[in-house]
Amino acid sequence: MNFSSKGIKLTITAIMVALLLIGVGFSGSPVQAETDGEIAFVNLEEVFEAHPDKESAEEQLNQEAQELQQELEAQADELSQEEQQDLLQDYQEQLTQREQELIGEVLSDIEGIITELAEEVGAKVVLEGQNVLYGGYDLTPEIIEYLNQQ
Repeated sequence: MNFSSKGIKLTITAIMVALLLIGVGFSGSPVQAETDGEIAFVNLEEVFEAHPDKESAEEQLNQEAQELQQELEAQADELSQEEQQDLLQDYQEQLTQREQELIGEVLSDIEGIITELAEEVGAKVVLEGQNVLYGGYDLTPEIIEYLNQQ
């Protein structure tokens, strides 16, 4: 089971709006002269795909889904059709909640990295890359490099 793109996009959008409203930017970075006051942007989907915890979170979610499926199959013979549907719906809700928790953990880490690196380069505002038509400082490669070094 893969993370739903709708849930990811809503969560990513919420993070980016929060970063936009908060704004980032501090002094002291050697790179700051190049980016001071500039708007930075991040391709969050690319960063999310590159995050080392994404794969383990997907594996964990898949394992939990298989366990719930086995439970459902074991109980299915003893349950009526309606009870099976109710149990299936309950399991789907559990998996959806778990998926949101796992995505939230990864996105929370990404948000912290974005804030840290934006401060280092002196960016005042960070936007989702798909919202930038022209200009700005692409922070995506630096975030991915940071993730690879962890």
